Amino acid sequence: MPGRQRADVVVDRNLCRRCQVNEPTITVRTEPLCAACFGKYVSTKIVKRMESFRVRHAGAGNERLLLLPLSLGPCSMTLLHVLSQHLTVQAEKSGRTGYRLHVLHVDDREREDATALMESVKQRYPEHVYSTRLLSDALQLEGINELLDADTDNSDALSTILGRLNSATSRDDMLQILLRKLVVDVAKQQSREAIIWGDSTTRLAERTLAETAKGRGFTLPSVMSDGASPHGVPFYYPMRDLLSKEIVAFASQLDPSLDAMIRVDKAKPAVSTKNTTIDDLMRQYFESVEREYPSIVANVVRTTSKLQAVLLEEVERQCELCDAPLQGHSPERSRLCYGCIRILPHAIE
Repeated sequence: MPGRQRADVVVDRNLCRRCQVNEPTITVRTEPLCAACFGKYVSTKIVKRMESFRVRHAGAGNERLLLLPLSLGPCSMTLLHVLSQHLTVQAEKSGRTGYRLHVLHVDDREREDATALMESVKQRYPEHVYSTRLLSDALQLEGINELLDADTDNSDALSTILGRLNSATSRDDMLQILLRKLVVDVAKQQSREAIIWGDSTTRLAERTLAETAKGRGFTLPSVMSDGASPHGVPFYYPMRDLLSKEIVAFASQLDPSLDAMIRVDKAKPAVSTKNTTIDDLMRQYFESVEREYPSIVANVVRTTSKLQAVLLEEVERQCELCDAPLQGHSPERSRLCYGCIRILPHAIE
């Protein structure tokens, strides 16, 4: 008896590829989608990465406490929005949630609008715990003062330290390291179970090439994978399957839009290559690549996730600045990894 033959499904190319009802408003990696289907696409990508924090994994009244660093950029704001919705759905379905969010904003004092934007965020998402720290607070962390020879009584101590570094890349690298160390310290001090970062696929791809160029490529598998990290607190990247341009589009199409709460940093063209950082170059490169060849961006991150990570229990010594394992990645008796030696050559021993 001949098997059943499936009727050919006629796809109207002028309509959304998924629902075949509405007109498409955006093309996602060659797939035209309407606003509703695009919203589901983004939310689903993020929520799937939060499987470890489902309600069934937390006892009643014992929700897991997660730290979400909020830069007020489109990625971290979108992550906050989607996770807020996720918690609402969890509460409606089961009467409780699998986790709670502590939203941390690190103020670098370079933007006066940060305070007003944070107030808007708190009003829209009042259910979370919020706190703000100054980036200069990182200089008070154990070991940092001595390593950087910082005068913590000086209000401009951070600017003084940055002024002593010999390149724009070193200054940018130092800021990123201090930011990460401060966020990790807050997570530990407040007993937060994990840190939920808002890095997109594009951002992770930028970091992959940038960290490799800086001499820290060996740390990528352990610091960019979901789970245990060398910093003593698990890291998770729920937005690792989304491109930056997709996140920006999602934030703009929400009703009400997130645009009014997003801090826009206008890129300033470098006067000379001396003032262009490695991260700037990677950002410019992947911004152009994701427009025409988004699969290349995803492949960079996917390849990194396949690399063998260092077993944390086997790590005996770590870089005093960035926490990278030192075995085989630094001169003998060095306090720093090769990447950090480039920043602080005076602190090799």
